[in-house]
Amino acid sequence: MSRRRKAREIALQTLYAVEVSSGDWEKAFQENVSRRRSTGESVEYADALIRRVVKENEKLNSMIEETLENWDLDRISIVDLVILKVALVELIYFPSTSKNVIINEAIEVAHRFSSKNAGDFINGILDKLSSRIRSGQVD
Repeated sequence: MSRRRKAREIALQTLYAVEVSSGDWEKAFQENVSRRRSTGESVEYADALIRRVVKENEKLNSMIEETLENWDLDRISIVDLVILKVALVELIYFPSTSKNVIINEAIEVAHRFSSKNAGDFINGILDKLSSRIRSGQVD
């Protein structure tokens, strides 16, 4: 497993735990890292992803909600919403990573942690938003 994928999974599991329990993300992060015995670059990258998702949460929710067709944000599963937010943060704030890599990784994470059809849903949302993001149409 690549360091970046490990980081994405750490971020997903940490943010999911916080959403479900309304807990402290820093404590959840430390527990998750300790449980996984993670160190180094994957932990640093996961920390950067989590901090940015927490900071930009409202913006990310708005971006996702604007992209939904005949669907409400509160109907998206927590795990799918967190996968979308982590991928969006990477697309916006980590431009050195290819958008195709980010989308493919998000789909793979969805296949591992979410429902059978989650990959298609994640792909559809990220495909719509990624072009706008990388062309500078999103702040």
